[in-house]
Amino acid sequence: MIQPHFIYATKNEMQSALTIKDQVSARMDNLSPKLRQAAHYVADHPEEVATRSLRYLAGITEMSPPTFSRLATTLGYKNYEALREDCREQISRQRLIFGEKARVLQESDSTEPAQGLFALRQAAAAIDNIKLLSQSIDPEKIEAVANQIVSARKVVLVGMMSSRPFVDYMGYMASMAFDNWQIFGAGVESVSSTLAGLDKSDLAIVISKAPFATRSIEIAKEISNRGARVIGITDKISSPLCIHCDTSFFVSTDSPQFFSSHVATLVLIESLMGTVVARSGEEVGRRIAAVETMSHRMGEYFENSL
Repeated sequence: MIQPHFIYATKNEMQSALTIKDQVSARMDNLSPKLRQAAHYVADHPEEVATRSLRYLAGITEMSPPTFSRLATTLGYKNYEALREDCREQISRQRLIFGEKARVLQESDSTEPAQGLFALRQAAAAIDNIKLLSQSIDPEKIEAVANQIVSARKVVLVGMMSSRPFVDYMGYMASMAFDNWQIFGAGVESVSSTLAGLDKSDLAIVISKAPFATRSIEIAKEISNRGARVIGITDKISSPLCIHCDTSFFVSTDSPQFFSSHVATLVLIESLMGTVVARSGEEVGRRIAAVETMSHRMGEYFENSL
């Protein structure tokens, strides 16, 4: 039987994660209906509070900014910014570094054999991540982004550290179908010349997940400043990538091992690439066939591989 995947956290981290909710719960009975509504939102969405502007929260909740300011002072904060800072600290405390996760993994392997074969737990986590993706993905959003990619003059793929293999894979697939895609930093062009060549007719796909590569975030910012459309693939609403993106896709990376799982990311980029090719017309189909034929002629495929 496949065992459910596990999310590990120390006792102190679990207690810290309840800080905002504890403060809200302690004062809930004394809040007006409007403040109670705002309090529920803050307790349930600390990442939004930490990373989004007050105007954004007011718009998405259909409550006025002063409502959140009054809530902050009612909860004992000096002002709304103090509440935001507490949310930021809470999110920071919840993060487990790789080394700590590895230690927990080693301890659980020797003390909790009932969790079952690790391979089954890892598989269950990956399946859950894919299920979350399939449940949350908006088909219209995928189609809209695919159309934007098809109409872009140039498509640039950005990914550093653990995200780099995914842009390499996406770039390889794209090279069979298109001649206007490039992997940022893979050619002879300098960073500056690549950025200088982008404008509002171009599009970038940036992949960055926790812990976020500084270089990816900085490049996304510069591309956005150039007027190009930025599509982000990340794992958290609080991701520093989101603020620079026109559209963001979120993938779950939960894993019982020390490193994040990227299986859902793979499914997303394959789905996106398939949708782009499907919407690109007969010319792309002919190019793929021509590239495949040339690969056979050049001996790039093992003779009996098909």
